[in-house]
Amino acid sequence: MNAKRDPITIPPGELKSMAAAVAAEMKSGAMSPALRQRFIEVRAALFQRGIYDPVLVRFDSATAPAASASEVGEQLERVAAGMPSVTIP
Repeated sequence: MNAKRDPITIPPGELKSMAAAVAAEMKSGAMSPALRQRFIEVRAALFQRGIYDPVLVRFDSATAPAASASEVGEQLERVAAGMPSVTIP
């Protein structure tokens, strides 16, 4: 995702694809700085749409028990699978 792009303007289908791609990478357990940034951007776009998942928050929360990258990736995959591909009017 381009950092200059407002996350709420990402079309639903594109966000779903982005979330699925980030989830697949995270499930491997390896976390590069670039992947971490992409996850944070996808999570922000989800939150702006009212899609909140407590496991996604546990990735970098100082107040909740930490979740591993692979655990977050598995949950993000579930969230992405449940997302619509189009905007419902």
